[in-house]
Amino acid sequence: MKEKKSDKCEFCGGNLVYATDPKNHRNLTCMFCEESFTTNIYCEKGHYICDNCHSKNPIEIIERICEETNIKDPFKLADLIMKHHKFKVYGPEHHVLTPAVILTALKNNDIKKVNGDDITPFDIKEGIRRASKIPGGWCGFYDSCGAGMGFGIAVSIMTGATPSTNTQRSLANEMTSKSLAKIADNLEHCCKRSVKLAICETLDFLKEKFNIEMNYEHNKCNFSEINDKCEKGKCPFF
Repeated sequence: MKEKKSDKCEFCGGNLVYATDPKNHRNLTCMFCEESFTTNIYCEKGHYICDNCHSKNPIEIIERICEETNIKDPFKLADLIMKHHKFKVYGPEHHVLTPAVILTALKNNDIKKVNGDDITPFDIKEGIRRASKIPGGWCGFYDSCGAGMGFGIAVSIMTGATPSTNTQRSLANEMTSKSLAKIADNLEHCCKRSVKLAICETLDFLKEKFNIEMNYEHNKCNFSEINDKCEKGKCPFF
């Protein structure tokens, strides 16, 4: 089977290869940290950037903006972060963005956790820490979009879920399943669309399960011009 080429190498701008045949997986050295990895995602010219280095600057951006902002609208906050010049069109930083955006919006709206405690900067950093473990390409190779999973992480933190808390664990999994069902739209993958779709589902979920409402607007997408694979009119945010 011919390997699919799509997206762009952050090092040279060349096409990325998503290798589905094990014989085409490669042992490559990250262009930045110089650590060696076995990978099935690499530049057609042989360049490779590991998930940690790919996400490092964007994660710092997420942490800094979420720590400093008073924005209460999760769509507005997500757009602000994604517009940053160091935040890429695609990548695992979107997995990290999603719990940070929802938890920050809840905090800035003075909404408490289920147990009555405040949502704290530590909780936001914990969401970032958990989501940063979801590798790039998870949507296609492991069948779960990391951006959708990030909202389940946010619900997990908000409810105090652990592997042994039946109701809380179930709510977190339900949130993830709703996000993934919406993201499975048979369109070209787009991290920006996945983030926005999952925010919609999360807001509905918070209202349904916890009677939590936040004021928000989701305006026309700001990223179509920089995404040469944009589905345009097929996308609900175009």
